[in-house]
Amino acid sequence: MSKEEKDTKITINETKEVDDYSGERKAGRVLPISIIGLFATCYYIFVVELCIFTVQLLEAKVTFLVIFHLLFLLCVWCYLRTIMTPPAVPPAKFRLSESDKQLYLSDERPQVLQEILIRAAKDLPIYTKDPKGDVRYCTTCQVLKPDRCHHCPVCNVCILKLDHHCVFLNNCVGFSNYKFFLLGLMYGALLFIFTSEVSLCCSILFWTHQLPNSPSQVPIIVLFCLSTFFAITLVRLFLDHFELAVRNITDLEDYDSTEEFDPYNLSISKNLREVFGNEKKYWLLPIFNSLGDGFTFPIGDATEDIEKNAAFAKPPNEGI
Repeated sequence: MSKEEKDTKITINETKEVDDYSGERKAGRVLPISIIGLFATCYYIFVVELCIFTVQLLEAKVTFLVIFHLLFLLCVWCYLRTIMTPPAVPPAKFRLSESDKQLYLSDERPQVLQEILIRAAKDLPIYTKDPKGDVRYCTTCQVLKPDRCHHCPVCNVCILKLDHHCVFLNNCVGFSNYKFFLLGLMYGALLFIFTSEVSLCCSILFWTHQLPNSPSQVPIIVLFCLSTFFAITLVRLFLDHFELAVRNITDLEDYDSTEEFDPYNLSISKNLREVFGNEKKYWLLPIFNSLGDGFTFPIGDATEDIEKNAAFAKPPNEGI
């Protein structure tokens, strides 16, 4: 197969891939706007209809507003950081040299192609192989895949420590923004739990006629229904993903794994430090301080401590 024919074949596959995932791309452009609209609606009902128009005690107004705004700002901050942080991609050293790329494109024999990839990967920190035992190579991105790196067909790019693609974020969750994602789930759950409890109390007061009927009654009941639904959903998502973080395994790895052993599971403390960093004062803030570089990872039987295996990373994509 000639270079031109192979390039054409790759282009056809890429076009098919784009068509196959066009629905997810369209949804990804609409759903984040819907989420922002939900935040704005809940903000208006809680602050204006509930706190300003309904709650009568000044102390209660102030308490509710302070707690709500603290959780609301932290939740929105985490959500925006998760959306706006570009996925971390393999650095340039994982790309084939021009000579190796020409050789790879000019041949179609699997054994020869693997020899090219093995030679290119021999000085790279790559240990994970595909199910056939071959070096993992992405023909779309034309890059050797580091450990825990996978190609996202929606974003159409290889992403370091890919967890999953989320249409509600229009972005992938991976090494560069996994901490922001977890914090967003946690603060979102706390926000909607608090909003649900307060709106339920006001709804009960309306139903028992301890508060006079007013135009705010219906919006507050709607707020209770919305916040209760999202509180249950986000609590479940947070617990699921936090359990994965404690085990140091991604959602994609957990889905594909057929073994009970997690090779990257060090200990609960070290697993959490890989995501949230060493300095606990920054754990609850959406500030990137995860350990590692995104393409090398200590394994469970490593004899060296985590700090010797993975230093603090620079912000994702810097120098790449």
